[in-house]
Amino acid sequence: MKRNFFLSTLFLASLSLAAAEIPDNSWKDHRIYGGALQYYYQQIFEENLKRYESVIHQAKTRADALRIVRTAQARIKNTWRFPAEKCPLAPKVLKKAVYGDLIVENITFQSRKNFTVTANFYLPAKRSGKVPAVLFVQGHSNSGKRTGGYARACENLARRGIAVLSIDPIQQGERHQYAEDSKLNCTAFHNRMNRQLTALGETFSDWRTYDGIRAVDYLFSRPEVDTRRIGINGQSGGGTMTALIFANDHRIMAAAPSCYITTFCHNVQNEVAADGEQMPAGFLAAGGEMADLIIARAPQPYRIIAQKGDYFDVRGARKTYALAKKIYSLLGKEENISMVEIPGRHSYGQKGRMKAYEFFTSVFGSKNLPEEHKLSPKVLSLNCLGKGGVRSIPGEKTVRDLAKEQAVQLRLRREKNPLPLQALRAKIASLLKVGNVAYLPPYRCLRMTEIDAKLFQRVGITSEKGITATLFYMDTGIDFELRVNKDAVLMLPHISAREELVKYFTKETARSLFALDPRGMGESESAAVDRFRRLYTDYGADYHFAALGLMLNRPYMGRRVFDILCAVNLLLANGAEKVTLRAYGNSRYLAIFAALLTDKKVDLELVGGVPVTYEQAISDPLAPIPQSMVPYGILKFADIDGICRALKERVRSVQ
Repeated sequence: MKRNFFLSTLFLASLSLAAAEIPDNSWKDHRIYGGALQYYYQQIFEENLKRYESVIHQAKTRADALRIVRTAQARIKNTWRFPAEKCPLAPKVLKKAVYGDLIVENITFQSRKNFTVTANFYLPAKRSGKVPAVLFVQGHSNSGKRTGGYARACENLARRGIAVLSIDPIQQGERHQYAEDSKLNCTAFHNRMNRQLTALGETFSDWRTYDGIRAVDYLFSRPEVDTRRIGINGQSGGGTMTALIFANDHRIMAAAPSCYITTFCHNVQNEVAADGEQMPAGFLAAGGEMADLIIARAPQPYRIIAQKGDYFDVRGARKTYALAKKIYSLLGKEENISMVEIPGRHSYGQKGRMKAYEFFTSVFGSKNLPEEHKLSPKVLSLNCLGKGGVRSIPGEKTVRDLAKEQAVQLRLRREKNPLPLQALRAKIASLLKVGNVAYLPPYRCLRMTEIDAKLFQRVGITSEKGITATLFYMDTGIDFELRVNKDAVLMLPHISAREELVKYFTKETARSLFALDPRGMGESESAAVDRFRRLYTDYGADYHFAALGLMLNRPYMGRRVFDILCAVNLLLANGAEKVTLRAYGNSRYLAIFAALLTDKKVDLELVGGVPVTYEQAISDPLAPIPQSMVPYGILKFADIDGICRALKERVRSVQ
């Protein structure tokens, strides 16, 4: 007994010592509803997948399968946006090298006018007649087509009698879009370009996919290629583009994406903030899922190459494979779809490449080889151009150049046919998917809090199920009645009301001055996805949820604007006769749209002035407006400065 008592005392003492040594910093993190948005979107994606699976499981006949294929094809067609006309390819062979029975040409062609694609064309030296071809799409490697594992895959396909066209993606290899020297990975630049294109009603996914379509055009131009036998292969970001290009171009007969196929639902469940091109705009709005990228082309030959330790969850890959296989089976071609699982993490190692060689040689009727050949060309010899890459070409244009041209055209069109205020309001409400702007939300009286020796009331506004926007106001006592003075000011923070706006509250401003954390900010800033509290970074929670909203055609920005309108309506219903929105930092974008959409007596104060316009952001290499503050296609109807002019005397800039 004494021994047990001694041990218990020692154990408790050790706990006390450990507690004393480890400082408690939990009070510094005020993300009280930090898991709410993750759960909110997770539910939406889980319910969508459940409905999607139900449709597939109910299919019993070939006719059912064909109906599902047509539905998938319609979703694909309604998602991606491409130029109405194709420019001339203007292909050039700049260099040709022979490595025994392998020929490698360094080539260029234009996917858009003055927008050059650099590529390598691998060709078997010994061939009788036309040969099949594979379009190889690189993953997110800054070196692009020169990347050793990718070049090795291309060479080994060619040594198996298959021509290969290996293209540099935008901002990779020789297609750098920025003159600035930067150590950032290509994906950061991809996301910058994506948010610039979003303002035009386009996405980086559109541009990357269109590059692939033009690459197929190039393969069709080569007399050596049997255009009835074209496949596509790629890893990671290249696996993504393999799936997207194959779904959009019916001239390609077979696909083998590596390290991409899962479900969109698994990505959300696992808090995977994917790249801009991996989040196609509106794709899930009509109930789609990743399996559509396969089913839209059923029953064409398809192989999913998955890594068991990949962040693109193999469990999702298995589910997508099972769904697609059901459709292939009903179409009588179950043997045309396969999946291989390889031990290890996200990569395209020898085992994965060998499975791709096996697949394409089987589909094309070529002779497979038991081993890989070592890489013959020196990687630098795969360069098409000199220092500077495509930027050294006279007259060459970047994504930003072409986007700026479109932005100017849209501005001139708006200036020629300006929208009246009511028409503009209706357009923006539709764009942001903001419905009842007069909605009076339910609310909760939350636990009071003390900040910097000031006592604050907290009101939890439930703008929709599962969402809490926190309203703060200073009180001199413990009084939970929401009473508002006639002239109310509602402050909107850059990130967090609690941390940024407390200094403005005094006893004299009680029940006149309020501050709001819309969803994803302050108290509901995500504790998932980005644990380091860098809200507006390229892969932070703010970007992640904005991308999910874009896919669902439920703009994240529109939901935040709705939160603000709910708070305004609540203040007006409880004593205010006029509300002034005082917005800081990025919340200025939210406030401008909220002021436009309401027909109530609401004025607007922009601290620091009118923010950077969407057209200006397209011209800026840094693309300074975060994805969450860019409505899809906004420049077709308005820009920030134009909305402020439409609001006239209701807007003023303050310091």
